[in-house]
Amino acid sequence: MSFKNPFENVRSSISATSLSPYIVTGGSVVPNSLISAELALQNSDLFSVTSLISSDIAGTKFVGSSPFIEVLNRPSRMTNAFSFWQTTLLNLLLSGNAFLFINRDADGNPIDLQFVPNTAVTIDLTQDVLTYEINRFDDYEGGKFPASDIIHAKYMAYGSDSLQSIIGHSPLESLSTELEQQKQANRLSLSTLKSALYPTSKITIPQGVLSKEAKDTVRDEFEKANSGDNASRVMVLDQSADFSMISINADVAKFLSSVDWGRTQISKAFGVPDSYLNGTGDAQSSLEMATQMYVNGLNRYIEPLLSELNYKLGGGVELDMMNIVDYSGATYKQNMIDFVDKAVLTPEDARSRLIERKLI
Repeated sequence: MSFKNPFENVRSSISATSLSPYIVTGGSVVPNSLISAELALQNSDLFSVTSLISSDIAGTKFVGSSPFIEVLNRPSRMTNAFSFWQTTLLNLLLSGNAFLFINRDADGNPIDLQFVPNTAVTIDLTQDVLTYEINRFDDYEGGKFPASDIIHAKYMAYGSDSLQSIIGHSPLESLSTELEQQKQANRLSLSTLKSALYPTSKITIPQGVLSKEAKDTVRDEFEKANSGDNASRVMVLDQSADFSMISINADVAKFLSSVDWGRTQISKAFGVPDSYLNGTGDAQSSLEMATQMYVNGLNRYIEPLLSELNYKLGGGVELDMMNIVDYSGATYKQNMIDFVDKAVLTPEDARSRLIERKLI
């Protein structure tokens, strides 16, 4: 994603080693990719947390008084609503920004949305006029459009000037060190496992100095005698030979535990209880408490999207969170029973609401 910067005299450059997802240089803002979607989805912890958040939010329904609710619930002619919104949310999670183009009819009313890759967008801010230029991608011709035609959801937008303050930031920015440590720990773990299959061993022959040919002979004969059908059998050595195995350094073994620590840090950065990532979590927490913590954490990603949709579509857009909080509907059913018992609702009202939610 590249951005023209009208504030060249304010800030002309940012170091390429910056944790920012963009670099300002020569009057333009260019991408500084933190991690590609392909690499992120190869990390099991990032895959788990991003798929969890994006799937749960994408599986909800838009509700409210907006005349465009149906458009939001069927936003694309190319794919289903769940896939469309999951892709949008994954971009928001991994880059801090997500762009959607609003297709309009002859009267100017939205009829559907077009997902726009971040790399195809150029943002221009000139004399307080914000425009988005969409470069050609796939079969889409692109063009230059006013901000009213672009849904630009952004997370944690901030900066030193007006242009930079509309660029979002991903939680990945806070995980640069942790992801690198986890990558190295995973690499070391694989190396250790590989060595465990073929142990690093040592045979000491105290008499004399052995030539290279003699060492090769001792090694080959030992491996022949203790592999294949002889593997795991009792080892027999000459009296002059001493065999030992080189164990992994205790400090290195301790470092391998940083894999779990990295998982906890990823969980914290994205606001998801670590128990949701198959970690140890808090054994004392109840399921209800963990669920409530998770749902509260989702608001940090729901609100940027909802706020932008309401801003560009005139308001009246909400999300029905019941599928996240109570997917089976068991809690809602019990609430209806309690309301009838306490005369808050009549049985007919409760039945009508259960039918409306397709729970009976």
